[in-house]
Amino acid sequence: MAAWLIASTLGVQPGGGATPMTLSEAAALASYADVTRLLAAGVDPNGRYRVRANLVRNDERTLTPLEAATGAIRTGPLQLLFDHGARVDETTYPVLICAAQARHNDDMIKFLQVHLLTDVYAVDCGNVRRVW
Repeated sequence: MAAWLIASTLGVQPGGGATPMTLSEAAALASYADVTRLLAAGVDPNGRYRVRANLVRNDERTLTPLEAATGAIRTGPLQLLFDHGARVDETTYPVLICAAQARHNDDMIKFLQVHLLTDVYAVDCGNVRRVW
């Protein structure tokens, strides 16, 4: 276990995999070590990155780290992402709140209500892009 944590901090993937973990994948897996390493390397917390098929769901997606964490019901690294500039605004809020509601992710709903910079407002999720 300790060897894996050290390897992860250095960017070495389990099993020596050739495909590096994206920030969205790290957020979806709630991997604090990988999220911290990627943010320290300057990866944009608002960028859209690949989430490989079968990592969380059966199909591959391109998501922001907040979207990936919300869809995977992983709220652990949310504050870390937010502290490094991940945005919750009028554009991102509808997608995130609808994904959180669809996945019954109460922790994410509370997080969004605290971090939305304007008043919380009702969203018609029927007209919002789906995360999963």
